[in-house]
Amino acid sequence: MFFRIISKKRKYLLLIIAAILIASLSGCESVSLFSRENFKPSKILSMQIISDDGQTLEITDENDLNFYIEALNTVNPDILSIETENMAEYRLLVNGKKDRHSKDIPVYINKSLDKKEIFIELNGKLGKIDPFYFPQILLGSVFESLYENRAPSGISLLSGSGDSIQLEPSGYEWNHKKTDSKFYSSIKSTDENQKRDKITMISESLPQIESPHMPDTIKLDFFVDNEIVYTASDINAPCPLGDGLYQCVLELSFSESDNRDFYGSAVYMFDIQIDKPPEFKISSDWIYPGELLVITANNINEDETVTIKTDIDFNPNVFGEGSERVILLPVSYYHQAGKTYKIEITAGNASKTFDVELRDKEFIIQYLKIDQKIAAETRNDKSAQEVAEKVDPLRPVCDTEKYWEGTFIQPVEGGRVSPKDFGKRRYVNNAPTSYRHNGLDIGQDQGTPIKAVNNGRVLLAEYLIGTGYTVIIEHGYGLKSWYYHMVELNTEKDAMVKKGDIIGYVGSTGFSTGPHLHLSISVNNIYVNPMPFFEEGVPLQ
Repeated sequence: MFFRIISKKRKYLLLIIAAILIASLSGCESVSLFSRENFKPSKILSMQIISDDGQTLEITDENDLNFYIEALNTVNPDILSIETENMAEYRLLVNGKKDRHSKDIPVYINKSLDKKEIFIELNGKLGKIDPFYFPQILLGSVFESLYENRAPSGISLLSGSGDSIQLEPSGYEWNHKKTDSKFYSSIKSTDENQKRDKITMISESLPQIESPHMPDTIKLDFFVDNEIVYTASDINAPCPLGDGLYQCVLELSFSESDNRDFYGSAVYMFDIQIDKPPEFKISSDWIYPGELLVITANNINEDETVTIKTDIDFNPNVFGEGSERVILLPVSYYHQAGKTYKIEITAGNASKTFDVELRDKEFIIQYLKIDQKIAAETRNDKSAQEVAEKVDPLRPVCDTEKYWEGTFIQPVEGGRVSPKDFGKRRYVNNAPTSYRHNGLDIGQDQGTPIKAVNNGRVLLAEYLIGTGYTVIIEHGYGLKSWYYHMVELNTEKDAMVKKGDIIGYVGSTGFSTGPHLHLSISVNNIYVNPMPFFEEGVPLQ
């Protein structure tokens, strides 16, 4: 009886042992590997987490090891499969005190971080770490790439010509929120020597920005030779810059907001080649005889030559710098009114023709009485020779620098002048003259100061037989002002004068009937009415 009982117990023991062996042979080892407290701190020296791009996180601190071991011991083998397309893959190397305690464990983290999913694989079985540990685990530097907004995004720039470039931030000061709901800052210094991509603009429209996130503020600086020449804060505003190559710095700023997990600013560096088609403008499509037309050409490249053809009797020069050209076209009071004149301007392959109507204008007749002695002394061969030698060579002088600024001022304060004085036909001592009055006679007391009508360079300052004490000022581009009959000079040849500088005093020297200033304005050898210059200046736009 006793023997039989012992044998029965032994039989049960053998059955239990056999069951364990069968379980182990059938793959139930994974159950033990995933069982609670399977990873023992006493058996593990360190851990490493390795990303698929080779970044490594070393875990050696005792507290950190205990945290990861605790997280691993929450895993149950209850996951049949996962979709790896949205998973970031890592390896967890467990370095045990003995070889059998070391493991190489695949780790999968769902890139949709709000799901808080970390999976590990052991012996072909998948398990999920308790989401409680997810926020702390994802603070590790090796997981930085999982944060979509960890750094400013790349952007695209698109121009109206269809040209486009992709840009990554050249530098930034950035803050992004991690899984613990705290913001972490990062800084990237701007490399001024980095290679720059180039985009071409063919219109006034700035390149459009395509970005995953709409910035709160935009600042686009244009540089030439390290100097800022223009700043745009509205990307939809037209760009006033002319053709050329510009170095650009674009700064996008994002304010802190409850609606997003980042804030800061990012800088993008690139070049803009502005190559707009030539644009031609004329100051007016009609004009009176004795007035000035101004033609401008913008967006002119260095290799493009601007030419002009016109049936107006004048051979104009082309001035300007950079991408702008200016043409001053005076229309003499001798031109036939009631006629339309053509002006054709060309630059490269672009051209435009303007039709300008010359409207009729009545010029009054003036009868002058001049002392015969004065007339004989001032209107003679010697006077004509003096003009030919000293004055005529100055008429074609054209300084390529524009000195004048804005409107022109009246040269004599309180002076008496008639708007119809310019262009008058004259009879002197009842005899018709062969010339017209080419300026304005401004009456004022002798000795009254005379001011330069605008900035310029003094071409002549001396006494002439016919015009008395005379000053001629070149204002640039062949535009000149002439001052006659002064009693005294207050400037000298080659002086640079400013608008308002006193250059002399009212008198009655030369061929004159009394104290006054004769003021003329000319372009080369063609005189134009000074009155519009006092009202609107040179119509450059």
